[in-house]
Amino acid sequence: MALDDNIPRLGCGRSIDEVWTTIDQPPNAHEQDCDQCRTARASLAQLSEATRTMRGHDEEDPGLQPRSAVKDAIMSLARAEVRRGNRIPIHQVEQGVIEVSEQAISTVIWFGADALPGVRARRCRVHPDYPDIADNPGPPARTAGLTVDLRIAVATGTYIPEAAHRLRQRITGMITAHVGLNAGTINIVVEDLYDV
Repeated sequence: MALDDNIPRLGCGRSIDEVWTTIDQPPNAHEQDCDQCRTARASLAQLSEATRTMRGHDEEDPGLQPRSAVKDAIMSLARAEVRRGNRIPIHQVEQGVIEVSEQAISTVIWFGADALPGVRARRCRVHPDYPDIADNPGPPARTAGLTVDLRIAVATGTYIPEAAHRLRQRITGMITAHVGLNAGTINIVVEDLYDV
């Protein structure tokens, strides 16, 4: 087996990464007999414990916690990146197909959901409610409708049926007003509760 010359290795030929990946497991036969691996394991075990301790302290220190707005901004960016490549055909004209990215539609839905008290949007998937335009030779007579699959978290104490009803109304209005599409089926799954 060829060794990568750019990876630092112990005298026995093993890399520190190989030792690190099994640090939480009992030493294997080689590590029991190898002085270099035993020394490396002992040092890495101390590092692992120190890291665990520091992480625990950081999680308990309110001064080190990011503000809610920072976390929300990071999550919005992460959500947008995940969906950037998907395109939904919404109408076919003689010159071609008009498409809207799932990211654009999902962003509208997330902002609408997050603006409702007691609701936080999690994952969102959007699908046209008819077969793909590319599979149909003739232009459709109508603009696409959408099926929305939205997963949310709600604040403890929230009456879920009422929150879901208000959320459906809000999503329908936001999609119509901001994207110009008809919201068809809106599936909502409450996957978590959070404390206010």
